[in-house]
Amino acid sequence: MRSVFVFIDSDESESIFKILDSFSTNYENIQWVYVDDKNDPVLYIQFDLQKYLLNEIESPENNSLVEIIKSYQVIQIDISGRHSGDKEVLFVVKELLSKYNGFAMDDYSDHLWHLIEIQNGAKYNELNFFDYNGWNLKNH
Repeated sequence: MRSVFVFIDSDESESIFKILDSFSTNYENIQWVYVDDKNDPVLYIQFDLQKYLLNEIESPENNSLVEIIKSYQVIQIDISGRHSGDKEVLFVVKELLSKYNGFAMDDYSDHLWHLIEIQNGAKYNELNFFDYNGWNLKNH
């Protein structure tokens, strides 16, 4: 499963929950599902209060990422393998980052993406944000 993380610099969990509630369905405590027009799940969204992402950071060079994870709210977005999820991921990330300061990170680089970079189609190591096709071409 492909994942995207959104790091939000805010202590206002309840207001973040309301934003997630506005376009997705809360199905279990702090988890949401974003469905397509056929009611098929495309995104699974989880508020990572326990900061489980810290367990996946392997490289000591990622100290700045560790500090961001420790001090920011972390939202994990998992993309169903049945869908590309492109437009849905962009919608959710833009909704969150247009309302709060923060960053997004995808599975294809360790870059922390600013909203303006995502909106402008900026590239990092020849890849756009959430560029799984470009990553596959580059690595296979």
